[in-house]
Amino acid sequence: MLKKLFQKKIFRFIICGAITAAFNIVLIYSMIEYLKLNTPLLRNVANILSLEVSLVFSFFVYKVWVWSGSPWKIKEVLLRQMPLYHLSVFACVITRSCVLFPILDWIKINYLVNTLIGILIGSIINYLMSDKFVFKTN
Repeated sequence: MLKKLFQKKIFRFIICGAITAAFNIVLIYSMIEYLKLNTPLLRNVANILSLEVSLVFSFFVYKVWVWSGSPWKIKEVLLRQMPLYHLSVFACVITRSCVLFPILDWIKINYLVNTLIGILIGSIINYLMSDKFVFKTN
């Protein structure tokens, strides 16, 4: 049964998302605590750097473990898949920040519940865009 579960793409996507989230937390913690990027400006720099490094990390984790059948040609990866992946994540951020969060906040949904709903909707958008556009196999 466990083997069958690991064969499901959506399950692997969720596991990879959890791994990537943990990676992002460890990375930003390390930058702030060990590299001493602990002023407001430097914490924001650490946030931006950890987000981008985590984004690239997640791209390769998803490519290897979730969408392993997609092409590995360097031109395909760097000039098509990586930019499309960035755009799909950007679409999730815009949807969550500019549409979903303000609407749910306006109707008085608790910010924690709002955030969880945003994570769920963002994950669905990311999965669908990654599956249909970023890592699609011809």
